[in-house]
This record gives sequence, C-alpha cells and structure tokens, in this order.
Amino acid sequence: MKKYLILAVLLCSASIVFSQTELSAFSFTGAGYSTSSVTDYQCLGINPANLGWSRNDHTMNLGFTEFGFTIYSEQLTRKQVVNDLFDSNIKLDLDEKDAAAGEFTDTRLIGIGSFMGVGFSYQDEEIGGFAFNVRERLVWHSFLNDKAADFLFKGWHDPYFDSLAVAGEDTTGYSTNALYASEIYEGTEQNFLYFREFNFGYGRKVLKTDDINWYAGVGLKYLVGYGMLQYHQSDDGTLVGYSSLSPIFEVEYDDPTPSQVEGSGYKKVGSGFGFDIGTTVEYKEKLRISLALNDIGSIKWDGNVYQGNDVRVVEMDTDGMDNYNVFSEGQLINADDLDDETSLWEGIESQTLNLPMNFRGGASYKILDVLEAGADFYLPLGDKVPGMYEKPIFCFGGKFDAAEWVQFSAGVVSGGKFGTNAQLGILFYPIKTENTTWEIGIANRNILSIFKQENPTVSLAFGFLRFSFGAKEASTRYIEEEE
Repeated sequence: MKKYLILAVLLCSASIVFSQTELSAFSFTGAGYSTSSVTDYQCLGINPANLGWSRNDHTMNLGFTEFGFTIYSEQLTRKQVVNDLFDSNIKLDLDEKDAAAGEFTDTRLIGIGSFMGVGFSYQDEEIGGFAFNVRERLVWHSFLNDKAADFLFKGWHDPYFDSLAVAGEDTTGYSTNALYASEIYEGTEQNFLYFREFNFGYGRKVLKTDDINWYAGVGLKYLVGYGMLQYHQSDDGTLVGYSSLSPIFEVEYDDPTPSQVEGSGYKKVGSGFGFDIGTTVEYKEKLRISLALNDIGSIKWDGNVYQGNDVRVVEMDTDGMDNYNVFSEGQLINADDLDDETSLWEGIESQTLNLPMNFRGGASYKILDVLEAGADFYLPLGDKVPGMYEKPIFCFGGKFDAAEWVQFSAGVVSGGKFGTNAQLGILFYPIKTENTTWEIGIANRNILSIFKQENPTVSLAFGFLRFSFGAKEASTRYIEEEE
C-alpha cells in the first residue's frame, strides 16, 4: 500500500530562535534585541563580530544546558496548548474530532526551539575572540486547509471518502470521485527541520580611533541532520514535497528508498556546512550598531529520502487522531493512490536544501551604566525552505541592572506570523567577583499569555550553568597608534 504523507506527526525527544530565533541565549531573551549586544559563545549564529569585545572583566566563558522553546497557536487556547497539545491520554469522540479539525483549519501552529549542550569562548584584546558551541535546533510550522485538518482528525469518517470496506477490525474509506493532492490540499503547508550544529567562530577589533571601535567576525558550522519535512505548493501550483526522517521518528513508508537507513534511534540522515558573517561598530563605548548574515549554506539529505508526487487521493485507512498531541502521536495523514499510478512518496538518493538564510541588524545604546536599550530586525532571505520564518521580525527592549546580583529585561517582538509578544526576563548572579561569575537566568517570550487565553505563545528560556572566569588584561595593540 502506497501512502501519501501530508503531515508527519513526529515524536520529538528534543526540546520544542530574535529572541524568537536564539532561544538558548537566555541572558538576552527577555530584552528581545541581541544582534549588537550578545557576545562570547552566545553570539554564534547571531553575530560573530561580537567576539571582538568582552561583556565583563573575564576572558573565558563556559556554559552548559542552555535551552529555550516557544509554541504559538493562532486558534487553540492557552489551556489547550499547555494541557491538551501534549496529552496522549485524551480520547476525542467524533463530534470532538470535528471540532478539533475546525480549530486546526487555516490556522498556524509554530514550534521552535534550541538546546545548547556546551559552549566555550576565549576573548583577548590582542588576538581577538574564539568560541564554539554544540546546539540542537528544531523548527515546526504547520498550516492546514480544511481537508488536511479533516483527514488528520477524522480519517475515513470524512465525507470525502464516500465508500467503506470492512475487513475484520480494519476499515478503509474510498472516494469514488478522487481528486489530485494539489487540489485537495491547496494552501496546506508543513515544514519541519531538526539538526545539530557544531559552531566555531572568530571575531576581533579591526579598527580603533578615539571614538570608534570596529569589529568583524565569521562563524563556521558543521551540521548533522536528523529530520526534514517540506510540503507546500509553489507560486505556479506545483507540488513541492520532500521528507528525510531519522529512524527515531518511527515513520514508515511502504515503498523502499535507495537511501534507506537501517536500525533505530538517532541516525544521521543528512549533513552539511554553513557560515555566518557579521560586523559591529561601537561609538564612544555607548552606541553599538551591528549587521549580520547568517545560515549561508546547505544540508544534503541522503538518508530515508522521499519525494512527493501529485497523484489522486483515493483511500484512507485510519479513523483519525484521538487527541490533540500532534507532536507525539506518530500518525500520518495518509491516503492511497491508484495501483496503476506513480507512487505518492517515491524514494530518491538525496535532496539538497539551503539553510534558512537570514539577514539581521540591530543597535543598542547604554543610557546609564545600569540601563541599556536596543532594537533588532530579522529578514528571511532566499528560497522558501524548512526552518525559515516567512515574514520579517522586529523587536525592541531594554535591560536594567537593578542591583549587583540581579538584572531585569523586557521587550516586544512582532512579526514572523506569530503575532506580537511582550517579553520579560531576569538574570541572577549567585557569584560575582573579580575572578569568577556565575549566572542563572529565565525568560518568557510572551508574558501576556499568562493572563489571556486566545492566540497564546507558550515559551521559556532557561540557563543554570553559565560561568565567566579569567582576569582580562588591558590591550597594548593600539598604544603605539594612540601615541
């Protein structure tokens, strides 16, 4: 039996990045802006030029297990996102399935996240700054039309399947007026991207005058892919569908593929390289203006790779999902094609897709020694690929050092098709001496979702083990020029 995958409901053991685009940089998440302000290993993937300057009097920074996630729904309530979206014990009856299908019709569900296992940086006034980190990145974006949502929750109960065949305990629905997938699912989009990054970066000061410091930097990343799903229609109506999923997701196709990956668990199904470039100009150590171009590169998916074809949707052999848990049910929207037609999902050797390239800029200004304000923008570039935001993102905010041991941050982020969010963060310093600093931080990307039910953004960024150490020495690099 050939299956047509429109939406893979995936089992994700990783945590479900602009404060929305760099979730693991917890110390800047609440403020919203970061391109001109974040430094050390946290600036990798944002602006490597910022490795040229240090945020404190230490030369080394070390962090472990910094993570963040955001889930945004246009239609579900906050209670449904928090309680129902991850609860597989809920059993929906047919009326409730019909209501669930309506809630998912023509609405967006976005899940984004990042988990940094380890990060380290060394910054020196003479030679510049070096940094590396290892980070997981995950992005989920679904927008279902009415038929895709109906098939997901109601299966063969949907009236499209006007004939039924029962064999023992198995029921299959058939359509006697089958339409092509591009007609049935017109407007439906599904994108999923999950990979691990090994990031390396270098940045330094390239120019110094009495008032201006200019920094430049570059980052290189090696990428290990674990999952990719792309489904949409191009501007001319052509169906675009590709899938490459590690065995951990337990998605099976009836037709083999020449890129078959045997076994179970986390198996690599793709790899690639990317790089980032950035620059920052600092004026009188008060104002910083930054520009960066990130995620230049691609991943070659060469494991469990399938290409979707536009064929008629004839059969359905599932009665739909029993609950809202689209992240862990492991089910598929699927339908059989006709036996004499091309396979709905056809195995191929490989498919290379670009990374979600983006351009970002920002500025920050230190109003007082304890108060800073800033703004950022994020602009998606290139082809429409998994992991790319569809619209620009804008944000502004500020940070306030209320005491020696605590910092507060607040900001507003808007765009990217996930609404407008008010953010709040707090950073504690349990240890803050001349030789060592220990930071603990937590932030929420939409504090308003705590008080309202509609269009919720449920999110959290957290870091517990972030340390700075090593005394910073004054630079002698520019003494001769200044004399």
